Amino acid sequence: MCGIMGYVGSRSAPKVLLDGLRRLEYRGYDSAGIALLLGQTIDIQKSEGRLDNVEKLVQSDPRRLENATCGIGHTRWATHGKPTTQNAHPHQTGHIVLVHNGIIENYIEIKKGVMARGHIPRSETDSELFGFLVLEAMEEGLSLERAVRESFSKIRGQCSMVVMSEREPGVVVGVRNGSPLVIATDPLGGALFASDSQPLLQFTRDVIFLEHGDVAIATAHDLKIIDLKTGALVSRETTHLEWSVEQIDKAGFAHYMLKEIYEQPGALVDTLNGLLDRTGSEPFTLAEQPGVEVLRNAKELVLLACGTSWHAALLGKYWLESWAKIPVSVDLASEFRYRNPVIRPGTVVVGISQSGETADTLAVLRELRARKIPCLGISNVRRSSISRDADAVFYTSAGPEIGVAATKTFVSQLLTLLLFAGFLSRERKTLSVSELSRLFEDVVRLPHVISDGLEQNSEMIKAIDATVNSLTLSSKVFAGVKGFFFMGRGHSFPIALEGALKLKEIAYDHAEGYAAGELKHGPIAMLDPEMVVVVLAPKDSWREKTGSNLEEVKARGAKVVGVGDAEDHQLSQLCDYWIPLPLESRKIDPDLLPFALSPVVQLLSYRRAVLKGTDVDKPRNLAKSVTVE
Repeated sequence: MCGIMGYVGSRSAPKVLLDGLRRLEYRGYDSAGIALLLGQTIDIQKSEGRLDNVEKLVQSDPRRLENATCGIGHTRWATHGKPTTQNAHPHQTGHIVLVHNGIIENYIEIKKGVMARGHIPRSETDSELFGFLVLEAMEEGLSLERAVRESFSKIRGQCSMVVMSEREPGVVVGVRNGSPLVIATDPLGGALFASDSQPLLQFTRDVIFLEHGDVAIATAHDLKIIDLKTGALVSRETTHLEWSVEQIDKAGFAHYMLKEIYEQPGALVDTLNGLLDRTGSEPFTLAEQPGVEVLRNAKELVLLACGTSWHAALLGKYWLESWAKIPVSVDLASEFRYRNPVIRPGTVVVGISQSGETADTLAVLRELRARKIPCLGISNVRRSSISRDADAVFYTSAGPEIGVAATKTFVSQLLTLLLFAGFLSRERKTLSVSELSRLFEDVVRLPHVISDGLEQNSEMIKAIDATVNSLTLSSKVFAGVKGFFFMGRGHSFPIALEGALKLKEIAYDHAEGYAAGELKHGPIAMLDPEMVVVVLAPKDSWREKTGSNLEEVKARGAKVVGVGDAEDHQLSQLCDYWIPLPLESRKIDPDLLPFALSPVVQLLSYRRAVLKGTDVDKPRNLAKSVTVE
């Protein structure tokens, strides 16, 4: 996950920028850079690798650089383009210099346009393209602020930018239209920008969290906020930070887990950006790397994982078999290695591990590679052990996940497997071009679906809060609750398993996940008024069958929490509580509805844990990375 710093004032800009970027290192990055205003020119120092490399560049010419009092900086987690110095931020196009977090969805269209007008991009990123738009606008006579606003109207996607120009030295313009951006007035004069509030604490505890569509314009003497579309001045409340350094890492959220739930739209955007080849127009084209050819040649897949990653694999099986018509088996890594399994020629094994350090999964990969069986990995941590134990690794780009209970890494794993399914469908021609294009458009919409559920649809969040408040142990309605069942069919079944696991992990409740059709084969004996059943019933091809199972649950007197379409009045009337999915979920293919369901079960478990007073981020007996068998 990328980090942004910006500064204009009277302090030493290199020190402000480097110190601030160091406080953002926890976010993870593989290249970094700073841009400094030196008189009428902007000097850029950037490098792949750690921030130390940039600091050495600054120290190699201290007299020239250290007196700069205006600049911007960036730590980049490679998504669009390899982690090279060339792709590192800041980017310069003519007299424009910028740093960028997020994604420009229509970058292909913009790239064709700027190249047709004679510009030649020097990086593989979409970020640089925005600089050409601003450059052209200023060449037409617009101010930096107006040029940034005008250029923003031409791009699609959730992102934040901080921009400078040699034509307007000492002016820094920041825009938030998705990725977080925080600003503050420096008590010594001037202003600060950052993608998180932590780097600003050393200067002030009074900060402003920019809202979507805010533009901040800063000089050494002034800081103002205007509306992106109209240019009208807007007023934003100043937040006084009372938190410790550890707490400020949470960006104002009560827990890392909650913060990471809300980071899921960005995690999906970055993962899409990191795994796809965006230079062409064909859907589901994976960026070339050694693993792509291995995947392309697979005749059968074996998905191996543990815990939450296993649930992701179970759901991936649905997509891979349905879309690509390729045989898929899913196994717990801890069982697979002791089973002496039969693996047919042409089989590719995929080990899935959030940390890339899961002992059981790594052990299997090592053993299978020794038998010359092709092995791939899916992980969120670059240069982790899985990169050595697999032939190739596909990296999700969820950024560092501090909460022990996986949230944004889970949906990023889901997305990766979904992209595998789309890629193999195109390669094997199991879906038509029109079907693939339609599905891909819906996949690109997924961050907006989750964002709608988390931020725009406040009614859904209120419904969740109302539900979980009713699930407290002291509640009259649910006093003496002895356990929870999560149930769903088809795509919803793995989400039911994940929902139950989350509740066990952080709230310490007894909870089980079931395929809804299996309740009558034994578990239904457990149902009585002391049990709570969470029914996942979106409007998909399994909805009618799930409704029948819900009737069976009601007949046994269990309390029912339903999750489904806002206008599914038939099922909602059967439930004691109904949580509507976001309206945006109606615009996507039913196969993708698990992405709308996941945040709901995560928030249910989170709120239950908070109300019980458990340690949400560091639950007992659990570790973030299971490195022992």
